[in-house]
Amino acid sequence: MSQPEPADTAPPPLPDLLIFSAPFHPSVGGMERFAEDLAQGLTDLGYRIELATRTPAAADDAAAFAYPVTRVAGYISLARALLRHSLVVFVGMTFYDVLLATLLRRRIVLTHHGPYAHYGDGRRFTAGTVKRWMSRFYDNICVSRYLAGWFPGQPLVIHNGYRDDLFAHSSPPRRACSFVFVGRLVTEKGVDMLLRSFAKLRGLRPDARLTIIGDGPQYALLVALANALECAEAVTFAGAQPAAAVAAMLVQHACLVVPSIGYEPFGIVALEGLAAGCEVIVTHRGGLPEAVDRFGWVVEPEPDRLCETMLAVCAGESRRTEPALRRFLADHRRQAVARRYAQAIAGFTLPRRGH
Repeated sequence: MSQPEPADTAPPPLPDLLIFSAPFHPSVGGMERFAEDLAQGLTDLGYRIELATRTPAAADDAAAFAYPVTRVAGYISLARALLRHSLVVFVGMTFYDVLLATLLRRRIVLTHHGPYAHYGDGRRFTAGTVKRWMSRFYDNICVSRYLAGWFPGQPLVIHNGYRDDLFAHSSPPRRACSFVFVGRLVTEKGVDMLLRSFAKLRGLRPDARLTIIGDGPQYALLVALANALECAEAVTFAGAQPAAAVAAMLVQHACLVVPSIGYEPFGIVALEGLAAGCEVIVTHRGGLPEAVDRFGWVVEPEPDRLCETMLAVCAGESRRTEPALRRFLADHRRQAVARRYAQAIAGFTLPRRGH
């Protein structure tokens, strides 16, 4: 007797979800980039995405996204967006926004991109302390193992990804002994230490050059420091640049330096440097060693140690090993990271025992 043929069963529909990121385009930064990449990656996988943000649109901005972007001006408009979705993924924990989603009985996933602590603040009880304690009541994803160590329990770790459509290895002429920094010009990024290391390097390699891409409150101070160190003629301050311009500038340099002295949750820029074909030097701070794995140089944030490593790069030494590096970068492409988030979200939303 023949068995009845099983009925055709369609795969369960992918969930629709709200991604809430207080900072977003046209603001520029790591969290903004993460939110855009996650929303695009999940959209490409077939998810129905709405992104809500507190960042207003620029008057002349013509940016188009493959998903709706809702600019919320207050809690009423945020509540309306929350009520359109049963599942909300927060880019960073904004206390009152998470509390509102909790009161509205939304399912919440928190993604963490920093320890909610300010570099140099030694107080034991802060708003960040409360946020880290509060995270225990939600599903959590951290962008590095280092960052997960700040939080209670065992948060899931998913490394950040990079835009492989922009940052790719090419072989234009790279000036030997050329270094580049990309980031905000703030104390914890360690650019003053980089300049002191570079001034030492210039005494040994007069052909050395340094490009600083970025802007911030320390811009004028760093320009003055370069002059005081008598290396200004070899330093180019390029200001803030869009991602495509950064990608084009990276492939012209031999080495990217990430000299952070503060809490560095991960370090997407280090991935971008590797993808662009640069040697990459990072400091032993936060998640930076995870961002380069064994394919970059990891040094203590000291001018002499950094100078020694820069000199080694000038001499032609390398930490880039193929094809292992290609596999490492493939594992951190935007779409690969989006798939990990999709798997994590699906796991978080499965019914729990006893419920």
